[in-house]
Amino acid sequence: MRSCEILWRLLALTVLLVVLSGCGGTWKDDDRNFNRIFRFGKPGDVNVLHSYYWKSPHWSAEYVYFIARKAPPKFAGGLTADELMTSVAPREAILNSCGDKRPPWFLPKPPTNYEVWIPKAAAGYRVFRDEADSTLFLCDQRL
Repeated sequence: MRSCEILWRLLALTVLLVVLSGCGGTWKDDDRNFNRIFRFGKPGDVNVLHSYYWKSPHWSAEYVYFIARKAPPKFAGGLTADELMTSVAPREAILNSCGDKRPPWFLPKPPTNYEVWIPKAAAGYRVFRDEADSTLFLCDQRL
């Protein structure tokens, strides 16, 4: 193989690695966070109150997110479906399961003010519903 060809392949590999490693970041209250979290566009009847999304800047899937929103019962029902989720008591351990650095707007009330669901699978997002005003809070992390 000629040295020029090797140089071009090395350059192409370097560019690819730079592109792949540059896909991370932190977004606070960004309109695109809904799509980053759910992988589809925000329905018109869903109102995002706050959001935080962090993604690692390398090839593996490492992220942390928090989102608070108002949504119709049908949307909430899809997130907490019996096939996917289990209702649990609102304990401090569940509240801290998304990490110890949650934003101040995420679950601002004592744990007893929320209904809580966790996934039946080994890992996944957690759903909290404020019993007073039905605000939905979701969080997840994969590190």
